[in-house]
Amino acid sequence: MQLVVHYHEIALKGKNRDMFVKRLIANLRKTFRDWGKIAVRSLFGRITFRVDCEDLAELQRRMSGVFGVANYSVVREVEQDFEAIAQAAWCCCKEAQARTFVVRCSRPDKAFPMRSVEVEREVGAYVLKCAETENYPLRVKLKGADTTVRIEIVNRMALVSGAQYPGPGGLPVGTGGRLVGMLSSGFDSPVACWNMMKRGADVVLCHFHSFPFTNRASLDNCIKIAEIITRYQYRSRLYLVGFAPVQEELLSLTPADMRMILYRRSMVRIAEKIAKREWAEALVTGESLGQVASQTLTNLAVIDEACHLPMLRPLIGADKEEIMTKARQIGTYDTSSLPYEDCCSLMLSQHPVTHAALEDVQRIEKALNLDELEERVIGEAEIIQLKWKGSEGVERKTLQEPQYGEADNYANLSGASCCLL
Repeated sequence: MQLVVHYHEIALKGKNRDMFVKRLIANLRKTFRDWGKIAVRSLFGRITFRVDCEDLAELQRRMSGVFGVANYSVVREVEQDFEAIAQAAWCCCKEAQARTFVVRCSRPDKAFPMRSVEVEREVGAYVLKCAETENYPLRVKLKGADTTVRIEIVNRMALVSGAQYPGPGGLPVGTGGRLVGMLSSGFDSPVACWNMMKRGADVVLCHFHSFPFTNRASLDNCIKIAEIITRYQYRSRLYLVGFAPVQEELLSLTPADMRMILYRRSMVRIAEKIAKREWAEALVTGESLGQVASQTLTNLAVIDEACHLPMLRPLIGADKEEIMTKARQIGTYDTSSLPYEDCCSLMLSQHPVTHAALEDVQRIEKALNLDELEERVIGEAEIIQLKWKGSEGVERKTLQEPQYGEADNYANLSGASCCLL
């Protein structure tokens, strides 16, 4: 099967375009590496490649995860000969069982003697003649035709295709720098990480949990989500950070209505330290303005103050329905729908502060021993390397084993918090 891939945004990159095209080609190779040898060429604003497989449905599924692809088609490559081009166009109409068709031609190779409009007119006439000869009911329809036959005359060859399939768009993963994505088991943060992958970023994943003080559902669901979105960037590193020691300190010494802000500020500082380890340049979260009490403008500003890196929030203007629709599209919805115990919901006030004062938050943190605890939970985090391997699924490798506290410490944790609720 031979395909032609078109990109759109990459074409606007000027002198940097070659770098983006090379990355897109590398990502296409990764996407189909288990399909045997892949012959790839870059031609005048498009890429052609050949794979030894005829499973169109599986090809479409995989291409939906290759960022940078605007659209693609299965093509016939023929010589720059009118008879060969016209015959390939007729075959496209028959294979599609079309009743109406239109011919569209682009001619980057100006050495071909016929102009684009001449090719369209003459090839259309040839196809109609073939249809008449074979008593096949076919007519031209310039708008809304069943099949659009596309002819691309390029680099001393002609590419003829019928159906064109949309790609995901965006920029190739690996061209937009590295981020740390604060990943939960819910709907929002996986979509936020996916959005940044679509902009070309390589996202290191970081999940905070309170196991063994809560059950393993959050951990297990998050690992599944990480495996799903790894398909879009081929390789991921997932940090599973046990947040319970920090929570124990906060629960015993802080007012209940401020805990969510204090939790989030501590998580941001931990994620920033992981970002420095990973040479990442920003953090990304799934926060949406006004969705919960911690996501008011005032509280977001207080949380941002804890971090020196840029805080990216690609969902800041999205509503829940939009986010859940995207979660269905990228494949995380079912896992995000599973029940789990969120570490952030542990022993929170029913009336959390919506407009925290930075001075109050800083005063509380100054009295706590958070720096040492935050370094400790990073050192004790479980680190998992994930690698997408096509039809074989995702390979999981543990780089650092988890170190969890004793479960009976939960009595101390819950007891310390009860006096402040």
